[in-house]
Amino acid sequence: MKNLVALLALLTVTFFIYKTGYLQGANSVVHADETPRWTKVEIPVMVTRDDRRGLASVQGFWQPTNPIEAKQPISPVAVTIECTRFNKTCGVFQASVSRGVLQEEPFDYYVATWTKNGIVADDFDEGVCGVHHHLLLDFNSNSVSVTHYPKNVTSKNDCQASQGASSFTLHGGQVVLNPPAPWDPLAKQ
Repeated sequence: MKNLVALLALLTVTFFIYKTGYLQGANSVVHADETPRWTKVEIPVMVTRDDRRGLASVQGFWQPTNPIEAKQPISPVAVTIECTRFNKTCGVFQASVSRGVLQEEPFDYYVATWTKNGIVADDFDEGVCGVHHHLLLDFNSNSVSVTHYPKNVTSKNDCQASQGASSFTLHGGQVVLNPPAPWDPLAKQ
């Protein structure tokens, strides 16, 4: 009898938890009043390195240092950085959602200096607007930053947004769409 009462109590609690939304799985439904929003889940940045093999890496998402609205990214940018001392490169792999499309962008930075304190690297692919990128990994403070600044001032309309300098710091953690949007890879168009 005690086992039956315990089982009924457990079923009642489980049903209540499920109905109140605490146990939402991959098949959960997003209701009209639950508009998905990007949410930051932050942890401290941790630059990992192997001095013997000449490797350094870090993951996180870019956060702008300038509070001006025009300097904010259109969507969150997740990033993985992998540096190799032998090749004198830092591969930066970014992923973002732009106009509803998930896009990845790889960049190569060329290491200018690699010391016991950190790495300084530059991207010389300036594109049509002449924008230079400067990457800094600081081993002592476990911090990462990137600065974008114009090498050539231009009056081209397409380049107006990139004519001022902007900088970003890497924050550890993830950016999550909450509540999650359902994903069915086998759904018909």
